[in-house]
Amino acid sequence: MQKALISLFIILMSLSLSAMECDQLEDDCDYYSCIEEQRHCGKRGYPLNFGKKYCLKFNKEEDRFSEEGKRWIRDVRQCLIDQALETKDHLSCKEFKKEQFKAHVPCYIKTGYCELSRADRFAVKKVIYKSMWRPYLIWFGMKIVIKCRL
Repeated sequence: MQKALISLFIILMSLSLSAMECDQLEDDCDYYSCIEEQRHCGKRGYPLNFGKKYCLKFNKEEDRFSEEGKRWIRDVRQCLIDQALETKDHLSCKEFKKEQFKAHVPCYIKTGYCELSRADRFAVKKVIYKSMWRPYLIWFGMKIVIKCRL
């Protein structure tokens, strides 16, 4: 009985430590790898196939952006990660992906996408160009454009 309780305690501690570990990566693209370890969505799931992939692309292309654009990259990354941290653990990978994509519009608006220079907005589009043709991303892109014009 005592060994079972100790084993249960160790398992619970390791689970809470892995959650804390992800919290410590809040401003790092490795956050998405940590979330993947918890959610097990696979290489085509949101954490690796979109979150980490585009986080790394924006980091790689950061030199294309003005100082305001670089600040926006950091702010929108933090906003998206904050939204992921607030997402409930019981969601399936498909539900998690849906929630994360829904967070993009308010995060883009809240962090000042509409106020970016034309050159910075073009640089954003250039980074995400290959994914811009997915139907759900077209929809979110249209929502962002509409909100920018209001």
